[in-house]
Amino acid sequence: MKRIAAAVCAASLLIAQPAYAQQDPALQQQVSETERIAPAGEKVVIDHGHIDIGAIEVDGDFDLLARDDTEAHPVWRHLDDMVFKVSDAALQTLPEDSTFEFTGAKAGDKVYVVPQSQISGVPWIGWNSQAPSIQKVTDRGVTLELAGYQGPGHFSLFLQAGGVQKPQVIWDADEKGAQPMWVELNTHTHANWVFTEPGVHQVAVRLKLPRTDGTEVETTRVLRFAVGDASVAEAQKATFDGEMTASESGEEQAKGSTNIGLIAGGVVAVIVVIAGAAVFMSRQSARRRAEAKNVANG
Repeated sequence: MKRIAAAVCAASLLIAQPAYAQQDPALQQQVSETERIAPAGEKVVIDHGHIDIGAIEVDGDFDLLARDDTEAHPVWRHLDDMVFKVSDAALQTLPEDSTFEFTGAKAGDKVYVVPQSQISGVPWIGWNSQAPSIQKVTDRGVTLELAGYQGPGHFSLFLQAGGVQKPQVIWDADEKGAQPMWVELNTHTHANWVFTEPGVHQVAVRLKLPRTDGTEVETTRVLRFAVGDASVAEAQKATFDGEMTASESGEEQAKGSTNIGLIAGGVVAVIVVIAGAAVFMSRQSARRRAEAKNVANG
């Protein structure tokens, strides 16, 4: 889909800021039962556009796939068949303070940011819990855990509300444990994915889906990123051989889980240049506007 993105200052870090009091039509999507599920082995490279990871039923079992919304008709794809190419268009400079020290980089360093709001030439990666098939078997939501990370430098994932509020760190590759994130049913969220070094990065994500019959689905999949000058071919060949975190029990999850339910229904995401440059809004496509209008009209 065609997107219009703002030009940005190379000396500033782009961080998308959600405004919780408003609804963003670009995030108010509808997921249909009729959406195609690509067969395993259908390889793709994603270097721009909208992608959500999410739980969906595949051949009678539930799995963690990616909803590829880069074309006119969304397609669910197996994560093993995908590489996210993050070019130098994602390079941003950290501000001269300690706000983002959790990223593993120093103030003034350049890092690769797959941001919370869509920008030109960079994948826009989020997650959703909107597949009709999971809404038939759970009445609560799902848990996503950081099962492991392998790559040069450091990886982190965070949200940030408003222009000045403290970042909400969801996953930090240097932290121990699975860092569970609870995702309310029928929600759609985007966050900031930060990589401090170029190279092949592998992020292992564990899905836990509690069913209404008392059973639980659990599966782990790996997202592969070719960052900077790293080749797509190298990322496609990469296999995860790092240490996996242990899956957390229900009691441990309740104690340490990050709750993403407050973002239910989508939020306005704006790109804010922290160094003080102008604020730009990314524009949704005509198809997105039409979807939002249909939802509003009921």
